[in-house]
Amino acid sequence: MLELQEVKDYLGIDYDDDMVNRRLNNLIKVAESFLKGAIGKSFDREDARAKELALVVISDLYDNHDLHDKVSYNIRRLVNDFVLQLQMEARRN
Repeated sequence: MLELQEVKDYLGIDYDDDMVNRRLNNLIKVAESFLKGAIGKSFDREDARAKELALVVISDLYDNHDLHDKVSYNIRRLVNDFVLQLQMEARRN
């Protein structure tokens, strides 16, 4: 679905650190599991919306790992819309 370098580019990480790389690789797995649970196992992993949703999830988990920051309403709405669209399309296929 996503490669480590894609995630690092999205997050603006331009250095190589083993600990950061391990964390990001774990978050890639978490995001894919989240999408499978939210949408269904048959979702299109190459769909641009699915990739963007995974990046949003990864970014939120990476940046807000302490759970003190709140995600804006607009981002939550966008995420909900992406999930709903992908769920409906997965059911049609």
